[in-house]
Amino acid sequence: MRLIPKSSVNPKLLALVAGFLCSVFPTSLIDSHAFAASLQSMDVKSVDKRTEITFRIDDTVRYQYNYLPANNTLPPRCYVDLFATSNSSLPSAVLVANQQVSKIRTGDYPTKLRIVVDLKQESGCSVNSEAVNPFLIKVSVSERSPADVIHPTDHSKAAADVDSSPLIPIGAVQVAQNLPPSSESVATDAALPSADQQPSSLFGEDENNLSVWGWARLFTAFDTYKSQAEDHHMHRASGRLGVDWNKELGLEKSLDLHAGIDLERIYYDSELASDDTDLRLYQTYLQYNGADWDISFGKQRVRWGKSDQLSPVDSLNPQDLRQFITFDLEDRALPSWMLRGRWYGESIGVETIVQPWFQKSKFDYFDSDWAIYRNLRESVIDNSQAPPELKNYVRNIEVNSDKPDQAFDHFSAAARLTWQTDRADFAVSYHYGWETMPTINSFPVKNIDYSGDPDVDLGKLLDGAVFTDEKVEAEYKRQQTVGFEWETVLDPVGFRGEVAYIDNVAFLSSDLTSRRKPVTHLVSGIDYSSASEWYLNLQGSWYHIYDYDDDILFLEEDTVSLLGEINKTLWRGNLKLGMKYNYTLTDQSSYLRPYAIMKYFRNFECELGVMIFSGDNDTLMGSYDRADQVYGMVKYSF
Repeated sequence: MRLIPKSSVNPKLLALVAGFLCSVFPTSLIDSHAFAASLQSMDVKSVDKRTEITFRIDDTVRYQYNYLPANNTLPPRCYVDLFATSNSSLPSAVLVANQQVSKIRTGDYPTKLRIVVDLKQESGCSVNSEAVNPFLIKVSVSERSPADVIHPTDHSKAAADVDSSPLIPIGAVQVAQNLPPSSESVATDAALPSADQQPSSLFGEDENNLSVWGWARLFTAFDTYKSQAEDHHMHRASGRLGVDWNKELGLEKSLDLHAGIDLERIYYDSELASDDTDLRLYQTYLQYNGADWDISFGKQRVRWGKSDQLSPVDSLNPQDLRQFITFDLEDRALPSWMLRGRWYGESIGVETIVQPWFQKSKFDYFDSDWAIYRNLRESVIDNSQAPPELKNYVRNIEVNSDKPDQAFDHFSAAARLTWQTDRADFAVSYHYGWETMPTINSFPVKNIDYSGDPDVDLGKLLDGAVFTDEKVEAEYKRQQTVGFEWETVLDPVGFRGEVAYIDNVAFLSSDLTSRRKPVTHLVSGIDYSSASEWYLNLQGSWYHIYDYDDDILFLEEDTVSLLGEINKTLWRGNLKLGMKYNYTLTDQSSYLRPYAIMKYFRNFECELGVMIFSGDNDTLMGSYDRADQVYGMVKYSF
């Protein structure tokens, strides 16, 4: 639906605005950053009469911590707030079987991640950090009485060389040596105020916790190759507004509400494409938490699997594929309606999900570099040799999409069993759902044999073709996924992966309809972070199509790829230079994305980069060769 005429927006003006925002904000706004780090793992060790908990984070972060004594409903606890940090791997509650700690809880908020350590008795609690890669937060709990404690303490994200001391009283936590503390940062030996004197803040450990957050983002991209039938530029303006609320209901009971709305506008270059404006509900759900379980209902993003940009086990949420894989996985994922329940034991966990309604992925059929049929329609219309009747015919091709209604028998369900050993985490899962991409049952032009090459000679392609008055007939069909995943750390290298068997996947074929085939997809690899802040991610992918047909486009019976990322953090965490890559060994096609991310200005993140596709035109990556882009992105968070 086009709500704003194309002529009302100047695309070059959008690009100038993005560049302006990345360059002119004053350097005095330096003490806050919007770029989100990620909590990677947690280790718990019991030594004599103390417990040591280590959290690994993939980037240096600003953090704040405090100790809260027991009250009528809650046990004593110490908590750490990790600002601009998300939880990528840990459950919301982990039971700990030792003398000091009963449970470790995590609350993932868009502006921060809260880690709460529930204690069995009043104890001494210290928090230290180590500015290595990965960044380490260490929480130590002892049986000493917390006679000396501190006011809430805030450590700058730019801390470089924090002294990692042995277990010390909470009042003796050391502040970063190389930087002056921010205006909020205080380290003191004064006693913690009593419960009724606790400082109140928007993110405090209050009985009723309400926070409002949001962000606005502008993305703009320009093709490096100019072709009459191709997109030349695309612009995407989006924003999100959210509210998080928490209420403690008693001993080990709480209620969480997360709500968010998205507003997005996409400006296409193609004259045939309609600019999209969407106002939609984002992650919005209510969650009730118990001591070792939780249950939630609403629109949710649930991430299964351990790999990054290709995750075959991650089948619960549809994706926004209007820009193919050029956006990261978490940016592509779309929350969907579900009822979710989780139970945690000491070493095992069970998760169940029911999805009452079907939700398809977002994509285009025609008139985009990333559409199912790419720019095939525009290439006919822009062909000077094509007769007017043919141009008018392809201009009026329509799609009839048959998707499941909201009847009860169209529900989806999934279950996951997790277990931990001393050295590794494992999970097995099953999802009975729907394929979120369509199966094309019929295409209106018959008797064609398309190779997938966007430079195909249209005269030869359409020679002998039969033109009907039919529509493109698309249907959404059932799909089942069985998955297995694993993760372990062999210092300093992390090893993780996943494998899935999918009973039916739709593949585009040479007659422009779909073939559905069973698939096994394995992705496994390593992560390495050095003390000098180099990061390396290397993964291998094996994609096998059973009962393979030679007319399937872009993929072979066995497709083997190497993918991952390498980056280097500079300028005390304010600049990151890196490259994401995907190289297909079986057909020598590739996708490279070098980038630079600046996080210097308060609440702003700026990114500049290039997307480079290469390979033969009939390969998956090579077919996008003319879609190489230079892009820029600026994001403001509050």
